[in-house]
Amino acid sequence: MDQTLTYSLMGITALLTLFALYRARKPKELGKSWHIPWNGVLFLGMMIFLLLVRHQLSLSGIDLPAR
Repeated sequence: MDQTLTYSLMGITALLTLFALYRARKPKELGKSWHIPWNGVLFLGMMIFLLLVRHQLSLSGIDLPAR
């Protein structure tokens, strides 16, 4: 993956994460039998965004310690 693709994926992930935050804070509609677990989508979005930031740093030549 190059830097352009990484930046675009970071933007898409940020938008999805913000939408999941909006939907997680919205009250649930009574009587609906199934809903999307927006807190899980929010968690995955933040995790993927942080992994993309680390990937972008490694593409820029900044090596972070493993642990």
